[in-house]
Amino acid sequence: MRVGQGGSGPGPQTPDGSAIEMYELAEAHGEDELIDNAIDPKSSILELGCGTGRITKPLLARGHEVVAVDESAGMIARITETETIQSTIGELRLGRRFDVVLMMSYLINVADDAERLRLLRTCAHHVRPDGSVLIQQQLPTQLAEPVVLVSERGRMEISEVEHLPGNKVAATLTHTRNGRTWSQRVLTQNLTEQQLAGQFTEAGLRLAEYLTPDTSWVRARPI
Repeated sequence: MRVGQGGSGPGPQTPDGSAIEMYELAEAHGEDELIDNAIDPKSSILELGCGTGRITKPLLARGHEVVAVDESAGMIARITETETIQSTIGELRLGRRFDVVLMMSYLINVADDAERLRLLRTCAHHVRPDGSVLIQQQLPTQLAEPVVLVSERGRMEISEVEHLPGNKVAATLTHTRNGRTWSQRVLTQNLTEQQLAGQFTEAGLRLAEYLTPDTSWVRARPI
């Protein structure tokens, strides 16, 4: 998880420094298509860490049923098209299971083994026996060094990169869109396949396959 160590910029922020207005401006970049191709039509999906619905809304438009979960009331207030639940992921325990549990945004890369295990146990608790857990993980190259990325959507700068013991990385992410700028200090941990598979097993899951050649998308299934 790119755990926020505080943020700055216009508009309200979540406790970890995530800027709600910045997330509301963000668009899907093909993630909804990738997910749609990996699951059955009209699947029931539990989306963990939904934010303002950047992927929730496209998945709904593709005909899936989505229950969107986020710990920030300010984030989920931006989602009115489906059921939302305000909760931390680790504490979530619903009395129902889903065809798909979706955990994106590098939440798996939280730099704490115990917290990562709590996240995965929530995934395992809510997926049907024949279902899938789809996870987006960070690649080691993504925060490897300072860089400025510019596109038609705006500008993102990665700066103040610190490589820490245990494959952990701290960095400052600065986003500029429509003349407004938000910054957030983050901490993350890159995972080996062995580490990931081991924690899957401990949570009651197994690494079934990678959905992308770069291994950034992973499918896990219940053991």
